[in-house]
Amino acid sequence: MMTKRKLGFQDRWMFNRVLCEKDVCRKILRAALGIEAGEISYLNAEQCFEPLTSGRGVRLDVFARGDGRVYDIEMQVAKERDLGRRMRYYQAAMDVGELGAGADFGDLPESYVMFVCTFDAYGKGSPLYVIERQCIDYRDLDVGDGSPWVVLNATAWETAADPGLRDVLRYLQTGEALGPLSEEIDALVDAFNEDREWVNRVLTYEQETEMRCRRAREEALEQGIEQGIEQGIEQGIEQGIEQGIEQGIEQGIEQGMDRLGALVGRLIDAGRLDDAKRVSEDAAYREALLAEFGLQN
Repeated sequence: MMTKRKLGFQDRWMFNRVLCEKDVCRKILRAALGIEAGEISYLNAEQCFEPLTSGRGVRLDVFARGDGRVYDIEMQVAKERDLGRRMRYYQAAMDVGELGAGADFGDLPESYVMFVCTFDAYGKGSPLYVIERQCIDYRDLDVGDGSPWVVLNATAWETAADPGLRDVLRYLQTGEALGPLSEEIDALVDAFNEDREWVNRVLTYEQETEMRCRRAREEALEQGIEQGIEQGIEQGIEQGIEQGIEQGIEQGIEQGMDRLGALVGRLIDAGRLDDAKRVSEDAAYREALLAEFGLQN
């Protein structure tokens, strides 16, 4: 009999669904931030359960409000070169919907963007990085923006001061549920894996996403070759046809793959899967999105 594939807590969809359990979400916020969140409401609850949700905007994993604060909690298993810029983008996405027309900036709630990483994003060996804006010349100056960024590092779980945080990070790193919070999470993971209809939707979504990424990379290679040949011919007129074609092909492949690959990656990170598929088919739309993300030549 074929073994049923299960989702782990590190899978973003399982992570989302577990954190949509309010008690667990409150405990994780308390462990990581030292905050008693009180009553929690989810601003994207449907995304916690439905993996086929898509849209043109940024997709936040767990977007919640509690006691006048807003929280974006993200699971990150792959190393992200531009993690800081990604947090900046997510911060903007959170803030833009918080103020109505004519509202005062003072009405913006305190907000937290938290990335739960299975790796050390900054290489300093800390289990918890709290990042706040600071005046370089006057370090004690309180900027007052009320929007800390928090990055957790599961590989340093042993040095976490808070027992709850240490428990959760150890569970992420080792899979061992040895404390009250990790045992609660592990029980939920087992229970949600019994919802095979939901698990199969998640797996189908992830497979389709992987196929689209692979197809986009292949099309990026093809596009790069075509651009390279064109560039090579143009250079060949001035520098010699043989040398120009060779250089143009190499440069075109590299540039084409880099630009389209980077664009597809940005779109997938932002949850814009329809756009990721369309850019491989529609040259004009691809150029427009390359401009939107600042990826033009």
